[in-house]
Amino acid sequence: MATERRITDLPLEIRQQIFREYFKVQGGYVYNSQSDKLRNADDTLIDLSLICTCRSIANDCKHLPLAVNTIHFSTLYREDWRSLAGCFNLVAAYYYVLQQDIVLHLAHLITPEMHAQLENKFPGFRSKLDAERTFHFRTWDTGDRTIPDQDLDNTSTSNHMRPAVCQFVRDFYDFEISEYDKNHPYPRPYQGYAGALEYPGPSFPRDYRPDSCEEAYQQWDKYSGEVRQCLTHCLRLIADENPEEFSNRVYTSLPHWIGKYSAKEFFDLRFDCWAIPSQSQVQNAMERLYIPDFVWKLPNLWSYSWKPKQLDKLRSLPKSYFLEDYEHPPFQFNARGRGLARFSAAATAIRFLSILPNTQRTQTRALILHEDSPSVNRSSLHCNGLIPFFKENPLLQVERRFNIVNAVDITGSYGNVDEVMSSWAQGSCETIFDDEAIITNMSRWLLDTIATCNEGIPTGSLTLLLESDPYTDFCTEAFQELIHSRIAQGHAIRDCLELGLFKHLTSKQVEELRRQFTFEDGFEEAMVHLVNKTSTVFRCDFNPGVPEDCQKIVNDMKATSPADIWKYWETKRLALGYVDLPVEWTREMISKVYEIETEDEHFQARSCDSEQCRFE
Repeated sequence: MATERRITDLPLEIRQQIFREYFKVQGGYVYNSQSDKLRNADDTLIDLSLICTCRSIANDCKHLPLAVNTIHFSTLYREDWRSLAGCFNLVAAYYYVLQQDIVLHLAHLITPEMHAQLENKFPGFRSKLDAERTFHFRTWDTGDRTIPDQDLDNTSTSNHMRPAVCQFVRDFYDFEISEYDKNHPYPRPYQGYAGALEYPGPSFPRDYRPDSCEEAYQQWDKYSGEVRQCLTHCLRLIADENPEEFSNRVYTSLPHWIGKYSAKEFFDLRFDCWAIPSQSQVQNAMERLYIPDFVWKLPNLWSYSWKPKQLDKLRSLPKSYFLEDYEHPPFQFNARGRGLARFSAAATAIRFLSILPNTQRTQTRALILHEDSPSVNRSSLHCNGLIPFFKENPLLQVERRFNIVNAVDITGSYGNVDEVMSSWAQGSCETIFDDEAIITNMSRWLLDTIATCNEGIPTGSLTLLLESDPYTDFCTEAFQELIHSRIAQGHAIRDCLELGLFKHLTSKQVEELRRQFTFEDGFEEAMVHLVNKTSTVFRCDFNPGVPEDCQKIVNDMKATSPADIWKYWETKRLALGYVDLPVEWTREMISKVYEIETEDEHFQARSCDSEQCRFE
């Protein structure tokens, strides 16, 4: 009689190979944001029935599904999280503005020993702080005059004279919060909070007229996340060594805290930039920061491109109308839209890993993060949230894929949301990808990823892929015409200074050129590695162009009369470098940033809803 053979009788190595092949699926697993679960890449349910066969097989197999399958995450949008994502970004932006204000006003309290501590991890912070502080106090009404406590409705503090709130803080609050209130004397149409952290209010006071040198100033956090990462460390050092001065500054910006909250509780309002917080957490922070309740409703409001004949009727409406009745307007419109605030793929993966049991989390081997749309809260920094998982699980490997075109929001080149909707309705969605947009984003993504890899994680555990698909030729052109060209101009300026070719320029003109054509330390080196394919951290799936020789520009300077040198560079400075985006690409990009509905689509949806109600 033949002996019955069972799979459990096979050697462990053979059983493991069989089980690995059984559980491995083509394309791996994909995180489904609606169900908050993993599914197969073809959107079918994951089959784990083999694990239920018997205890022995379960013990052999329980770690394999996550170990043999790559897990894919994409940027996360959920309709029920529209306000959560938008208001979270607002809270993070306002908190960051307050952090900057406190550090800039208390920087004189930072001792050499404190600077030395910070420089160990953030070597560029001190020079950036000095430059930003000079710019800040020259540009803004910093409120260093004192005002009586009774003007702050306060009688519970022993310090009865306090500075006024800095205009830098005040303007952000007005621009992003109070001017959206229907009771404001001059209310503004809501413009969305998805970009609040990237463009936190005006760069200059509204009544300030900067000269060209001031306009060329590069704010201290523009090209990397070093400042954002450092501020909390810096503030804690200041608060520990100078608690009274720290408290006074917190209460200056948040006078409603006086007698109610300890100044040290300011640190409790900080969210990790990769967080996906709960509604209660965000609303608690809003309350502490004195952000009114009406703000929570704003992300759900529609912005309209009205038909011209309706404008006179619209002007006759009371100011309160739009906040209350935007959902079903009685007037004809071309198109309407509202923001799609997303969480990054990295934030989504971090949230998923955090809720896994430790035994499952440590068996996970490979993640691919598809950053395919704009997301909230400076997403280039979000992989810092993976550092604990890399250290817990040295076998974990993460590839982050950043789509250069789709993941950058350039719709701001149109102006406000109403203008974007108007362009959409007219089919005139022509826009540009300019040198500021691409250089800023490439610098952040390359340098912030390098910084994460320098945090003691295993070599090769995190990689960044710059994706171009389906815009391969466009990305090559953009890198060559916008990045390499600008770098060459910066080299030429340095060479011209050394050769004395700029001796007829004023010191302010020279400073303007330095500001316009200087980049974050490490960016040019990163670009060289990208071109030469010598980095173990990042790569791209397109031809990134080649560095340009600056000698031609230097030779042009030698041949130019001293009287015309400034005119030459002024033309370079004013001539914004850009690459045109085809209309069809632009429409696709806009649809990633806004939910858009034409009037016909709106009435069709209402008709369908009415039909459904009739049969329920």
